[in-house]
Amino acid sequence: MIAGFALLMLVVTSIDTMAQGKDPNERGRKLYVQYCASCHGMDGKGDGSVANALRTPPSDLTILARRHGHFDRVRVENSIQGEVSVPAHGTSEMPVWGAYFRRQQGSSVATLNIYALMKYLETIQVK
Repeated sequence: MIAGFALLMLVVTSIDTMAQGKDPNERGRKLYVQYCASCHGMDGKGDGSVANALRTPPSDLTILARRHGHFDRVRVENSIQGEVSVPAHGTSEMPVWGAYFRRQQGSSVATLNIYALMKYLETIQVK
């Protein structure tokens, strides 16, 4: 039920965004800049401002599709949610934004944010 509502809200928001001439990936881009760019870099290549301080270098998020043969939306969403082990993230509670997503867990806002972030990552894939 919640997932259905979230999907409906996403469609309505997307239609409204396109009608207003806004970037449909703006929500995902903003989330990325706020919660991911410090490690993965503004362009997603793993060269963020804190990347050198990490034991495991951040992944180049622009080559996820190339690395796996396609852009695996489910795997990306599961990684964002902490359901897939990502060595560089340490525990499933990512330090930069884990608390933010945990507070929203199970809500339609969390579902929309995770979807928007996944869609943004899909747009930065290089061929």
